[in-house]
Amino acid sequence: MRFRSFLAPSVALAGGALLCTSGSGKAYNFLGGMLDLGQRDFRVHNNFNDPEANDNTTPSLAFPGQTGAVRAIWAAVAEWGSEPRRDGGGDQHQPGDLGSGGANFDSTFQGLAPDPGGTDDNVFSEITGNSGGVLAFTELPINDGWRIRFYRAPTIWHDGPGAPPGGSDHKDLQGVATHEYGHALGLDHSTNSLDNTMFPGSSGNFYDKRSLAADDIAGVQALYGVRSPAKPHISAFDVLGGQLTIHGTNFAASGNQVWFTPAGQGDGTPVMVQNLTSTQSGTRLDLSIPPGAGSGDLLVRTPGDTGDRLSNAYPADLLLGECPLVESYGTAKVNSLGTSSLLEFSGSPSLAIDNFSLFVTLGGYGSSSGILFHGQTEAATPFMGGTLYSKGPFVRDQTFVFGFFGDVQLPLPISPAMVGQTHHYQLWYVDPGDSFGVGLSNAVKVSFCP
Repeated sequence: MRFRSFLAPSVALAGGALLCTSGSGKAYNFLGGMLDLGQRDFRVHNNFNDPEANDNTTPSLAFPGQTGAVRAIWAAVAEWGSEPRRDGGGDQHQPGDLGSGGANFDSTFQGLAPDPGGTDDNVFSEITGNSGGVLAFTELPINDGWRIRFYRAPTIWHDGPGAPPGGSDHKDLQGVATHEYGHALGLDHSTNSLDNTMFPGSSGNFYDKRSLAADDIAGVQALYGVRSPAKPHISAFDVLGGQLTIHGTNFAASGNQVWFTPAGQGDGTPVMVQNLTSTQSGTRLDLSIPPGAGSGDLLVRTPGDTGDRLSNAYPADLLLGECPLVESYGTAKVNSLGTSSLLEFSGSPSLAIDNFSLFVTLGGYGSSSGILFHGQTEAATPFMGGTLYSKGPFVRDQTFVFGFFGDVQLPLPISPAMVGQTHHYQLWYVDPGDSFGVGLSNAVKVSFCP
Protein backbone atom coordinates (compact mmCIF):
# COMPACT_ATOMS: atom_id res chain seq x y z
CA MET A 1 0.00 0.00 0.00
CA ARG A 2 1.26 3.50 -0.86
CA PHE A 3 0.88 6.55 1.35
CA ARG A 4 1.32 10.26 0.71
CA SER A 5 3.07 13.09 2.48
CA PHE A 6 1.40 16.40 1.67
CA LEU A 7 2.41 20.04 1.51
CA ALA A 8 -0.26 22.66 2.16
CA PRO A 9 -0.08 26.29 1.02
CA SER A 10 -0.18 27.84 4.49
CA VAL A 11 1.27 27.15 7.91
CA ALA A 12 -1.61 24.80 8.68
CA LEU A 13 -1.04 21.31 7.28
CA ALA A 14 -3.87 19.65 5.35
CA GLY A 15 -2.56 16.13 5.80
CA GLY A 16 0.43 14.39 7.34
CA ALA A 17 2.85 11.60 6.57
CA LEU A 18 1.29 8.35 7.68
CA LEU A 19 4.56 6.49 8.20
CA CYS A 20 6.01 8.75 10.88
CA THR A 21 8.28 7.05 13.37
CA SER A 22 9.46 8.50 16.63
CA GLY A 23 11.35 11.74 16.23
CA SER A 24 15.02 12.33 16.72
CA GLY A 25 14.67 14.66 19.69
CA LYS A 26 15.34 17.56 17.33
CA ALA A 27 12.96 19.49 15.11
CA TYR A 28 13.54 17.07 12.25
CA ASN A 29 11.70 13.73 12.07
CA PHE A 30 12.01 10.57 9.99
CA LEU A 31 9.55 8.67 7.80
CA GLY A 32 11.14 5.29 8.43
CA GLY A 33 13.10 4.71 5.23
CA MET A 34 16.00 5.97 3.14
CA LEU A 35 17.33 5.69 -0.41
CA ASP A 36 20.11 3.22 -1.18
CA LEU A 37 22.56 3.65 -4.06
CA GLY A 38 20.10 2.02 -6.45
CA GLN A 39 17.54 4.78 -5.80
CA ARG A 40 19.61 7.93 -6.33
CA ASP A 41 18.07 8.70 -9.72
CA PHE A 42 15.34 11.22 -10.52
CA ARG A 43 13.56 12.27 -13.70
CA VAL A 44 11.09 15.00 -14.65
CA HIS A 45 7.94 14.64 -16.74
CA ASN A 46 7.51 18.24 -17.84
CA ASN A 47 3.74 18.44 -18.17
CA PHE A 48 3.47 21.68 -16.21
CA ASN A 49 0.60 23.67 -17.67
CA ASP A 50 1.32 27.21 -16.47
CA PRO A 51 3.41 29.32 -18.89
CA GLU A 52 5.16 30.73 -15.81
CA ALA A 53 6.49 27.25 -15.02
CA ASN A 54 8.63 27.22 -18.16
CA ASP A 55 9.47 30.85 -18.92
CA ASN A 56 13.04 30.83 -17.57
CA THR A 57 14.86 29.99 -20.79
CA THR A 58 18.32 31.21 -19.75
CA PRO A 59 20.85 28.36 -20.13
CA SER A 60 23.20 27.55 -17.26
CA LEU A 61 26.37 25.45 -17.02
CA ALA A 62 25.03 24.25 -13.65
CA PHE A 63 22.11 22.52 -15.42
CA PRO A 64 23.37 21.69 -18.92
CA GLY A 65 20.72 21.36 -21.58
CA GLN A 66 17.73 22.16 -19.36
CA THR A 67 15.63 25.24 -18.65
CA GLY A 68 12.20 25.98 -17.20
CA ALA A 69 10.50 23.57 -14.81
CA VAL A 70 13.16 20.89 -15.32
CA ARG A 71 15.93 23.25 -14.31
CA ALA A 72 13.96 24.44 -11.25
CA ILE A 73 13.38 20.88 -10.04
CA TRP A 74 16.98 19.88 -10.78
CA ALA A 75 18.16 22.80 -8.62
CA ALA A 76 15.81 21.71 -5.84
CA VAL A 77 17.29 18.21 -5.78
CA ALA A 78 20.85 19.59 -6.04
CA GLU A 79 20.35 21.62 -2.85
CA TRP A 80 20.31 18.35 -0.86
CA GLY A 81 23.69 17.29 -2.33
CA SER A 82 26.78 16.55 -0.30
CA GLU A 83 28.64 19.72 -1.34
CA PRO A 84 28.17 22.91 -3.39
CA ARG A 85 27.29 22.16 -6.98
CA ARG A 86 30.41 23.01 -9.02
CA ASP A 87 31.05 26.56 -7.71
CA GLY A 88 27.72 26.71 -5.85
CA GLY A 89 26.10 28.82 -8.57
CA GLY A 90 22.74 28.32 -10.22
CA ASP A 91 20.29 29.85 -7.75
CA GLN A 92 20.06 33.57 -7.03
CA HIS A 93 18.29 32.89 -3.72
CA GLN A 94 21.54 31.39 -2.38
CA PRO A 95 24.44 32.73 -4.48
CA GLY A 96 27.46 30.43 -4.38
CA ASP A 97 25.75 28.03 -1.97
CA LEU A 98 23.60 25.61 -4.00
CA GLY A 99 24.29 22.18 -2.50
CA SER A 100 24.00 22.40 1.29
CA GLY A 101 23.23 18.89 2.57
CA GLY A 102 26.74 17.98 3.71
CA ALA A 103 25.73 14.29 4.02
CA ASN A 104 26.80 11.10 2.27
CA PHE A 105 23.97 11.65 -0.20
CA ASP A 106 24.03 12.65 -3.87
CA SER A 107 21.49 12.20 -6.64
CA THR A 108 21.77 11.68 -10.39
CA PHE A 109 19.59 13.54 -12.89
CA GLN A 110 18.40 10.98 -15.41
CA GLY A 111 16.68 13.30 -17.83
CA LEU A 112 13.09 13.56 -18.99
CA ALA A 113 10.44 10.94 -18.36
CA PRO A 114 7.82 10.25 -21.08
CA ASP A 115 5.00 10.11 -18.51
CA PRO A 116 4.41 10.47 -14.75
CA GLY A 117 5.48 6.86 -14.24
CA GLY A 118 4.44 4.58 -11.42
CA THR A 119 4.47 5.30 -7.71
CA ASP A 120 8.06 4.07 -7.34
CA ASP A 121 9.64 5.41 -10.57
CA ASN A 122 11.29 8.50 -9.02
CA VAL A 123 9.57 11.03 -11.32
CA PHE A 124 8.41 14.62 -10.71
CA SER A 125 5.28 15.71 -12.60
CA GLU A 126 2.08 17.73 -12.42
CA ILE A 127 -1.35 16.25 -11.74
CA THR A 128 -4.70 17.80 -12.64
CA GLY A 129 -7.09 19.14 -10.04
CA ASN A 130 -6.46 19.82 -6.36
CA SER A 131 -7.01 18.20 -3.01
CA GLY A 132 -8.31 20.44 -0.27
CA GLY A 133 -5.71 23.14 -0.70
CA VAL A 134 -2.76 20.72 -0.87
CA LEU A 135 0.00 21.96 -3.23
CA ALA A 136 2.03 18.79 -3.77
CA PHE A 137 2.59 15.34 -2.36
CA THR A 138 5.19 12.57 -2.24
CA GLU A 139 4.07 8.96 -2.56
CA LEU A 140 5.62 6.71 0.08
CA PRO A 141 7.18 4.46 1.35
CA ILE A 142 10.48 5.26 -0.32
CA ASN A 143 12.43 2.03 0.14
CA ASP A 144 11.64 0.93 -3.41
CA GLY A 145 11.20 4.41 -4.92
CA TRP A 146 8.90 7.41 -4.82
CA ARG A 147 6.83 9.75 -6.99
CA ILE A 148 6.24 13.49 -6.50
CA ARG A 149 3.16 15.24 -7.92
CA PHE A 150 2.27 18.95 -8.04
CA TYR A 151 -1.41 19.88 -8.21
CA ARG A 152 -2.31 21.99 -11.23
CA ALA A 153 -5.22 24.06 -9.92
CA PRO A 154 -5.55 26.67 -8.60
CA THR A 155 -1.79 27.05 -8.09
CA ILE A 156 0.24 29.07 -10.61
CA TRP A 157 3.71 27.49 -10.62
CA HIS A 158 6.76 29.69 -11.25
CA ASP A 159 10.19 28.42 -12.31
CA GLY A 160 12.15 31.50 -11.21
CA PRO A 161 14.93 32.42 -11.12
CA GLY A 162 13.48 35.14 -8.88
CA ALA A 163 10.59 34.99 -6.44
CA PRO A 164 7.02 34.69 -7.76
CA PRO A 165 4.87 37.84 -7.82
CA GLY A 166 2.29 38.61 -5.16
CA GLY A 167 -0.95 36.68 -4.95
CA SER A 168 -1.90 33.69 -2.86
CA ASP A 169 -1.92 31.23 -5.79
CA HIS A 170 1.57 32.08 -7.08
CA LYS A 171 4.06 29.49 -5.77
CA ASP A 172 7.74 28.78 -6.32
CA LEU A 173 8.20 25.41 -8.02
CA GLN A 174 11.80 25.02 -6.87
CA GLY A 175 10.99 25.77 -3.23
CA VAL A 176 8.13 23.28 -3.08
CA ALA A 177 10.21 20.66 -4.93
CA THR A 178 13.02 21.08 -2.38
CA HIS A 179 10.55 20.31 0.41
CA GLU A 180 9.00 17.34 -1.35
CA TYR A 181 12.36 15.81 -2.24
CA GLY A 182 13.20 15.95 1.46
CA HIS A 183 10.35 13.47 1.95
CA ALA A 184 11.80 11.27 -0.80
CA LEU A 185 15.06 11.22 1.18
CA GLY A 186 13.20 9.97 4.27
CA LEU A 187 12.51 13.16 6.22
CA ASP A 188 9.13 13.84 7.78
CA HIS A 189 7.89 17.34 8.54
CA SER A 190 9.88 19.53 10.91
CA THR A 191 8.09 20.27 14.17
CA ASN A 192 9.13 23.89 14.52
CA SER A 193 10.50 26.96 12.73
CA LEU A 194 8.78 28.27 9.64
CA ASP A 195 12.26 28.85 8.16
CA ASN A 196 13.00 25.11 7.88
CA THR A 197 12.55 23.66 4.40
CA MET A 198 10.80 20.64 5.94
CA PHE A 199 8.34 22.70 7.98
CA PRO A 200 4.87 21.80 6.60
CA GLY A 201 3.84 25.13 5.17
CA SER A 202 4.81 28.70 4.43
CA SER A 203 3.44 32.14 5.07
CA GLY A 204 4.11 33.09 1.45
CA ASN A 205 5.15 31.70 -1.91
CA PHE A 206 7.68 29.06 -0.73
CA TYR A 207 10.63 30.89 -2.33
CA ASP A 208 12.40 30.69 1.04
CA LYS A 209 12.13 26.88 1.03
CA ARG A 210 14.82 26.63 -1.68
CA SER A 211 17.62 26.93 0.86
CA LEU A 212 18.12 24.32 3.58
CA ALA A 213 18.14 25.51 7.17
CA ALA A 214 20.41 24.10 9.86
CA ASP A 215 17.74 21.66 11.05
CA ASP A 216 17.17 20.29 7.53
CA ILE A 217 20.91 19.73 7.18
CA ALA A 218 21.08 18.01 10.55
CA GLY A 219 18.20 15.75 9.49
CA VAL A 220 19.72 14.54 6.21
CA GLN A 221 23.08 14.05 7.91
CA ALA A 222 21.41 12.00 10.65
CA LEU A 223 19.91 9.75 7.96
CA TYR A 224 22.89 9.36 5.64
CA GLY A 225 25.83 10.33 7.82
CA VAL A 226 28.01 13.44 7.67
CA ARG A 227 29.94 13.60 4.39
CA SER A 228 32.99 11.38 4.73
CA PRO A 229 36.45 12.85 4.03
CA ALA A 230 37.05 9.67 1.99
CA LYS A 231 34.04 10.24 -0.26
CA PRO A 232 35.01 10.46 -3.97
CA HIS A 233 35.02 14.01 -5.27
CA ILE A 234 34.86 15.39 -8.83
CA SER A 235 36.49 18.80 -9.23
CA ALA A 236 36.68 19.20 -13.04
CA PHE A 237 36.56 17.35 -16.35
CA ASP A 238 37.96 17.64 -19.87
CA VAL A 239 36.42 16.47 -23.15
CA LEU A 240 38.50 15.94 -26.28
CA GLY A 241 37.36 13.99 -29.32
CA GLY A 242 35.04 11.63 -27.48
CA GLN A 243 37.51 11.06 -24.64
CA LEU A 244 36.66 12.16 -21.12
CA THR A 245 39.11 12.92 -18.31
CA ILE A 246 37.70 13.33 -14.81
CA HIS A 247 39.79 15.13 -12.18
CA GLY A 248 39.15 14.80 -8.47
CA THR A 249 40.16 12.95 -5.33
CA ASN A 250 39.51 9.63 -3.56
CA PHE A 251 38.96 7.57 -6.70
CA ALA A 252 39.65 3.88 -6.08
CA ALA A 253 42.77 2.27 -7.55
CA SER A 254 40.47 -0.03 -9.56
CA GLY A 255 36.81 -0.92 -9.94
CA ASN A 256 35.50 2.62 -10.41
CA GLN A 257 32.18 3.30 -12.14
CA VAL A 258 31.26 6.54 -13.94
CA TRP A 259 27.56 7.42 -14.13
CA PHE A 260 26.11 9.58 -16.93
CA THR A 261 22.74 11.12 -17.71
CA PRO A 262 21.29 9.54 -20.88
CA ALA A 263 21.20 11.60 -24.08
CA GLY A 264 17.48 10.85 -24.51
CA GLN A 265 14.72 9.50 -22.31
CA GLY A 266 15.69 6.65 -20.04
CA ASP A 267 14.22 4.48 -17.32
CA GLY A 268 16.19 6.06 -14.48
CA THR A 269 19.19 3.75 -14.76
CA PRO A 270 22.39 5.75 -15.38
CA VAL A 271 24.50 5.10 -18.46
CA MET A 272 27.64 3.54 -16.92
CA VAL A 273 31.25 2.79 -17.65
CA GLN A 274 32.59 0.22 -15.18
CA ASN A 275 35.83 -1.29 -13.88
CA LEU A 276 37.94 1.82 -14.43
CA THR A 277 41.45 2.18 -13.04
CA SER A 278 42.48 5.56 -11.68
CA THR A 279 45.87 7.22 -12.15
CA GLN A 280 47.87 9.96 -10.42
CA SER A 281 47.21 8.61 -6.93
CA GLY A 282 43.46 8.35 -7.33
CA THR A 283 42.92 11.81 -8.77
CA ARG A 284 42.26 11.04 -12.45
CA LEU A 285 40.03 8.80 -14.55
CA ASP A 286 40.33 8.50 -18.34
CA LEU A 287 37.61 6.89 -20.45
CA SER A 288 35.72 7.02 -23.73
CA ILE A 289 32.29 8.61 -23.58
CA PRO A 290 29.89 5.66 -23.96
CA PRO A 291 27.10 5.49 -26.55
CA GLY A 292 23.88 6.91 -25.17
CA ALA A 293 25.56 9.27 -22.68
CA GLY A 294 24.44 12.90 -22.73
CA SER A 295 24.93 16.13 -20.88
CA GLY A 296 23.70 16.18 -17.30
CA ASP A 297 25.17 14.84 -14.06
CA LEU A 298 28.53 13.10 -13.87
CA LEU A 299 29.23 10.88 -10.83
CA VAL A 300 31.94 8.42 -9.81
CA ARG A 301 31.15 5.37 -7.71
CA THR A 302 33.92 3.44 -5.99
CA PRO A 303 33.49 -0.21 -4.84
CA GLY A 304 30.96 -0.57 -2.02
CA ASP A 305 27.28 -0.01 -1.29
CA THR A 306 27.21 2.91 1.13
CA GLY A 307 26.64 6.60 0.42
CA ASP A 308 30.28 7.47 0.95
CA ARG A 309 31.10 5.38 -2.17
CA LEU A 310 29.30 7.82 -4.52
CA SER A 311 30.79 11.18 -5.50
CA ASN A 312 29.19 14.57 -5.76
CA ALA A 313 26.99 15.14 -8.82
CA TYR A 314 29.04 17.32 -11.17
CA PRO A 315 27.28 19.17 -14.03
CA ALA A 316 28.81 18.12 -17.34
CA ASP A 317 28.02 19.44 -20.79
CA LEU A 318 29.64 16.77 -22.95
CA LEU A 319 29.26 18.88 -26.09
CA LEU A 320 30.56 22.24 -24.89
CA GLY A 321 32.97 20.98 -22.27
CA GLU A 322 33.57 23.16 -19.25
CA CYS A 323 34.65 26.71 -18.63
CA PRO A 324 37.32 27.02 -15.92
CA LEU A 325 36.01 28.74 -12.82
CA VAL A 326 36.16 32.54 -12.85
CA GLU A 327 38.46 33.82 -10.09
CA SER A 328 38.57 37.11 -8.20
CA TYR A 329 41.94 38.02 -6.73
CA GLY A 330 43.94 40.95 -5.40
CA THR A 331 42.89 43.89 -3.26
CA ALA A 332 41.27 47.06 -4.56
CA LYS A 333 42.95 50.38 -3.75
CA VAL A 334 41.18 52.38 -1.05
CA ASN A 335 40.03 55.59 -2.72
CA SER A 336 39.73 59.09 -1.31
CA LEU A 337 36.17 58.38 -0.14
CA GLY A 338 37.49 55.56 2.04
CA THR A 339 35.82 52.86 -0.09
CA SER A 340 37.13 50.14 -2.41
CA SER A 341 35.79 49.16 -5.82
CA LEU A 342 35.18 45.40 -5.58
CA LEU A 343 34.99 44.01 -9.12
CA GLU A 344 32.59 41.04 -9.24
CA PHE A 345 31.13 38.85 -11.98
CA SER A 346 27.96 37.06 -13.02
CA GLY A 347 26.94 34.67 -15.80
CA SER A 348 29.12 32.24 -17.74
CA PRO A 349 32.19 33.00 -19.91
CA SER A 350 30.82 30.54 -22.50
CA LEU A 351 30.34 31.60 -26.11
CA ALA A 352 27.21 29.45 -26.31
CA ILE A 353 25.60 31.08 -23.28
CA ASP A 354 27.08 34.60 -23.70
CA ASN A 355 25.67 36.23 -20.56
CA PHE A 356 28.91 37.16 -18.79
CA SER A 357 29.15 40.48 -16.98
CA LEU A 358 31.49 42.35 -14.62
CA PHE A 359 30.09 44.76 -12.07
CA VAL A 360 30.69 46.89 -9.00
CA THR A 361 27.76 47.13 -6.58
CA LEU A 362 29.18 49.81 -4.27
CA GLY A 363 32.59 51.32 -3.56
CA GLY A 364 33.37 53.19 -6.76
CA TYR A 365 33.68 56.95 -6.99
CA GLY A 366 30.17 58.19 -7.78
CA SER A 367 29.74 59.76 -11.25
CA SER A 368 33.47 59.36 -12.02
CA SER A 369 34.66 57.96 -15.35
CA GLY A 370 36.93 54.98 -15.82
CA ILE A 371 38.29 52.24 -18.07
CA LEU A 372 37.89 48.48 -17.99
CA PHE A 373 41.12 46.90 -19.25
CA HIS A 374 42.80 43.52 -19.28
CA GLY A 375 46.15 41.81 -19.68
CA GLN A 376 46.80 38.16 -20.45
CA THR A 377 49.31 37.36 -17.70
CA GLU A 378 48.80 37.65 -13.95
CA ALA A 379 51.07 40.06 -12.05
CA ALA A 380 51.20 42.19 -8.91
CA THR A 381 52.99 45.43 -9.78
CA PRO A 382 52.82 48.56 -7.56
CA PHE A 383 51.15 51.37 -9.50
CA MET A 384 49.98 54.85 -8.42
CA GLY A 385 49.33 53.86 -4.83
CA GLY A 386 47.66 50.58 -5.79
CA THR A 387 48.47 47.40 -7.68
CA LEU A 388 48.29 46.34 -11.32
CA TYR A 389 47.28 42.70 -11.40
CA SER A 390 48.30 41.88 -14.97
CA LYS A 391 51.16 42.52 -17.38
CA GLY A 392 51.04 44.35 -20.69
CA PRO A 393 50.30 44.58 -23.44
CA PHE A 394 47.07 45.97 -22.00
CA VAL A 395 43.80 46.04 -23.91
CA ARG A 396 41.26 48.78 -23.29
CA ASP A 397 37.88 47.00 -23.29
CA GLN A 398 35.39 49.79 -22.60
CA THR A 399 34.93 53.10 -20.86
CA PHE A 400 32.28 53.64 -18.20
CA VAL A 401 30.87 56.11 -15.67
CA PHE A 402 30.04 55.04 -12.12
CA GLY A 403 26.49 55.59 -10.93
CA PHE A 404 25.74 58.03 -8.14
CA PHE A 405 26.41 55.35 -5.50
CA GLY A 406 29.62 54.12 -7.12
CA ASP A 407 28.00 51.23 -8.98
CA VAL A 408 28.51 50.06 -12.56
CA GLN A 409 27.41 47.13 -14.74
CA LEU A 410 29.73 46.05 -17.61
CA PRO A 411 28.39 43.30 -19.90
CA LEU A 412 31.14 41.50 -21.83
CA PRO A 413 29.98 40.13 -25.20
CA ILE A 414 31.96 36.98 -26.11
CA SER A 415 33.26 36.53 -29.64
CA PRO A 416 34.60 33.29 -31.19
CA ALA A 417 38.09 34.82 -31.16
CA MET A 418 37.98 35.01 -27.35
CA VAL A 419 37.44 31.25 -26.88
CA GLY A 420 40.56 29.70 -25.39
CA GLN A 421 41.92 33.02 -24.13
CA THR A 422 42.40 34.06 -20.50
CA HIS A 423 41.93 37.71 -19.56
CA HIS A 424 42.81 39.41 -16.28
CA TYR A 425 40.34 42.29 -15.90
CA GLN A 426 40.72 45.38 -13.73
CA LEU A 427 39.16 48.86 -13.44
CA TRP A 428 41.06 52.17 -13.61
CA TYR A 429 39.02 55.25 -12.70
CA VAL A 430 39.38 58.93 -11.89
CA ASP A 431 39.62 59.75 -8.17
CA PRO A 432 39.85 63.56 -7.79
CA GLY A 433 40.75 63.37 -4.10
CA ASP A 434 43.57 60.85 -4.47
CA SER A 435 47.19 62.07 -4.51
CA PHE A 436 47.68 60.26 -7.84
CA GLY A 437 44.20 61.05 -9.08
CA VAL A 438 43.65 57.34 -9.77
CA GLY A 439 41.50 54.54 -8.34
CA LEU A 440 42.02 50.82 -9.02
CA SER A 441 39.82 47.79 -8.43
CA ASN A 442 40.83 44.24 -7.63
CA ALA A 443 41.15 41.80 -10.56
CA VAL A 444 39.03 39.05 -12.13
CA LYS A 445 40.57 36.16 -14.09
CA VAL A 446 38.32 34.88 -16.89
CA SER A 447 39.00 31.95 -19.25
CA PHE A 448 36.57 31.85 -22.17
CA CYS A 449 35.19 28.55 -23.49
CA PRO A 450 32.93 27.36 -26.34
